[in-house]
Amino acid sequence: MTTIRPTVLATLLALVTVLLLGGCTRGFLETPSPKGSEDALAALLDDLRALPGVALAEGDVDQVDAKDDPTHWLARVDVRARTSDLDVAAAVRGVVSDRGPSPVPGTTLVVGLTVPAGDGRAAVVVDPVDPGLVDTAARLRAESFVRTVDADRYGTRVEAHALPSWTETVRRVRTDAGDRTVTVVAGDSSVEVDALHPGAALLAALDQAGARDVRSEVGTRYDRTDRGGPARPFLRAAVPDPRGTATVLAGTRDEAAQDGVTPRTAFSLTGPDGTGATIVGLLGLPLGSAEPQDLEGPALPWVSADVSAETEAVRSLAAESVARTGVDATVTTTVEPCAVGREALGNEQGTRAVATVLVPVYSRYPDAQVPFDRVTATWTAAGLAMSGRAMGLDEWTADDPAPHGVASADIRGTAEGLSLRVRSVCVG
Repeated sequence: MTTIRPTVLATLLALVTVLLLGGCTRGFLETPSPKGSEDALAALLDDLRALPGVALAEGDVDQVDAKDDPTHWLARVDVRARTSDLDVAAAVRGVVSDRGPSPVPGTTLVVGLTVPAGDGRAAVVVDPVDPGLVDTAARLRAESFVRTVDADRYGTRVEAHALPSWTETVRRVRTDAGDRTVTVVAGDSSVEVDALHPGAALLAALDQAGARDVRSEVGTRYDRTDRGGPARPFLRAAVPDPRGTATVLAGTRDEAAQDGVTPRTAFSLTGPDGTGATIVGLLGLPLGSAEPQDLEGPALPWVSADVSAETEAVRSLAAESVARTGVDATVTTTVEPCAVGREALGNEQGTRAVATVLVPVYSRYPDAQVPFDRVTATWTAAGLAMSGRAMGLDEWTADDPAPHGVASADIRGTAEGLSLRVRSVCVG
């Protein structure tokens, strides 16, 4: 039987006490932030605060999910403008751009700029790093019915009041948004607006019926890939006469569905304040019709798009990765479809460039670990982060890939060396 000396037992008890009180919990349990990230963020914030149009700049470095994704880090930066002039976005973007492709090493940088209302323009929260998004926000905030605009990489949302009509509201938002999807929120209504939905005939019917508490979702487009499964465009609304309005909608043209570019829109109608029986149906089809099997469009042949810029991007990163190993290898580039027919939602006919290379690292190294680490460090510096591992293959992806840039890469050890593959964003 082992006897623990009193002095040893006292030391152990003291250590347990310290851990329970939290004195060493952080050091033992938390993953340290990426090297240099805290200092880089502090320097970035100092540069932003020095801008004449900036009233406040603050931020932090934090894990996306400390439990399930502890190695993926975000650098969040919040900037507040001094005036209602959205031109400060260009100055903020310039400061971020001057710090290169990875302003805060080892993290995904997320920037939000808050601009107050003024001069007849709505308040805005926008990602200033995306000039196209800033331009969209500028147009939307100038609309008289818009109270606030919130626009970032995940979506664009407009809070509105005193809508002129559903037809006029959607027309103006669609013009301002271009090819972006915008959610218009007004009271208890929430309407997604893209280039196709809601359609003109449906909007006219809603205005005529005096629809309130409208909820509309754009659903799936056959010519693009969305996250998740195929979704039918959907409308829910409260109207004075649900049965009468349902009859009108059953005879209303569904332009996008009839043109063969989206599934048919489903609708659900109730009385004012959600009272009475719920009437459901499909736009442009008699009430009681069976749901059409149209969630996925017909398979279309792939047509290659011009990916010259994308080819250069993947070739450049692959060549830089090889150079970091110090071993000579030839990079090969190809062009391929992102997905064809039913491999993705609808028919994504996008084209991507792919660079591949086999690096014979054993000609220089006794094992592959050192060159492996050098390659993945290169990818981290380029803005990629590890996203998965299976069957000896490590996957790396860009959280917010640049236009014409690299979307993902993977690396695998083989008997001949390290096999690398770099893929671009999809075009077309």
